[in-house]
Amino acid sequence: MKKTWKKTMLWTMTGVLAFTLAGCGKASSQTDDAATTADGKVNIVITNGKGEIATQWAQAAKDFMAENPDIHVEALSGAVGDTVNLLDKLTASGKTVTMAMMSPDSITNKYKDFGIDLSQEKWNQDTPYGVKDTNGKIAGFPFSIEGFGLVYNKNVVDKAIGGSFDPFSINTRDKLKELLDQIKASGITYPVAYQTENWSVANHYSTQFLNQAADPTTIVNQLKAGTFDLASNPVWNGYYDTLDLLTSPEYNKYGERPLGKYYDDAHVSVGKGESAILFNGNWAYDSLKAVSGESFGFMPVPVDNDPSNPLNNKIAVGPTNILVINKNATPEQQAAAKKFLDWIVYNKKGQDFLVNQAQIISAFKNNPYKVSNPLGAAISDAIKEDKTMPFSSNYVKVEDWGNILAQDIQKYIAKKETRAELAQAIETYYKNQK
Repeated sequence: MKKTWKKTMLWTMTGVLAFTLAGCGKASSQTDDAATTADGKVNIVITNGKGEIATQWAQAAKDFMAENPDIHVEALSGAVGDTVNLLDKLTASGKTVTMAMMSPDSITNKYKDFGIDLSQEKWNQDTPYGVKDTNGKIAGFPFSIEGFGLVYNKNVVDKAIGGSFDPFSINTRDKLKELLDQIKASGITYPVAYQTENWSVANHYSTQFLNQAADPTTIVNQLKAGTFDLASNPVWNGYYDTLDLLTSPEYNKYGERPLGKYYDDAHVSVGKGESAILFNGNWAYDSLKAVSGESFGFMPVPVDNDPSNPLNNKIAVGPTNILVINKNATPEQQAAAKKFLDWIVYNKKGQDFLVNQAQIISAFKNNPYKVSNPLGAAISDAIKEDKTMPFSSNYVKVEDWGNILAQDIQKYIAKKETRAELAQAIETYYKNQK
């Protein structure tokens, strides 16, 4: 969910890039669906849904095979974000995909019967981000980590406060308002450039309230059961109180007309330092850096005025792509796929592939590398400092939030729908999900 394309385009592009990767010898080069090659190597098929790292994915498979000569890897890459379609196409053609990359919500929805239990794998000791299936078992290997919060231009904010800004000092809504006032006083007319695309206001910003529970699924289940009253919930209301502040005409560049296609303009404004803050994730950096070489960071989205509230002191971070091993693969293929996962976590070349070559934030605390993207680096630091909370989008059907509920949230921002009406719309949606 990333890079220069907008998140709304993430799952819409199609196409397949195939890489047949093998060692020497004719037998090793076969790419059919056999569990073993003619010379006895275990044959596995692994799919990558991040098309922008297709070349790195292919090289990683080559490097892995060089160190595991008893395994032959057929590595297939879809076009940008096309994991699900690629898996469907290959499965429909009769090919058994040994390990597939997919979105975290897939193993509790469309592919809930696809994966095997990975709960006992060693790498779980080095990450809290393993993704659970409907049975509460870890079935998803956290391949890529991303995060979202309030992205800020460091130079603008440092100038406004007259020193070096600590983003985690903004741990109440009043402190956020005070910062916005300081930025205005420094000569920035509109401190915030708030874009209102459906994915941003809905399955990102508006799902943060789920983190009031240690397991966000708890709130989702209560909503489905009709036992969670949004209108009276202080955390749900608190996030919208903060949204009111961020989108207000006093601080928001687009406050007089808050709804519109502002994504590009918002990034240009913050990138150039004409505004200071936008709500987005680490994938926004490509748009920001294209405008300016200035530095950027993350601050939390405060939900109330209690500085001790954990929600005020953390940014939302979690896996956005996971690797899942097919339960229909042979035991030998499953074991080989597990070796590939261990290679990513514990092998120096695997660690280098993930972070330095693919520029992916590692979910694993033992990985010594840090991405060069400053927003990614900020997330890595937050992980190490235990200043993260779950990536709340992973606990909802993102398509529904973007296509159904976003309309009500956008109406609320435009003051064409009351907060009570918004609460009713969300509760009605979940009651229909039983």
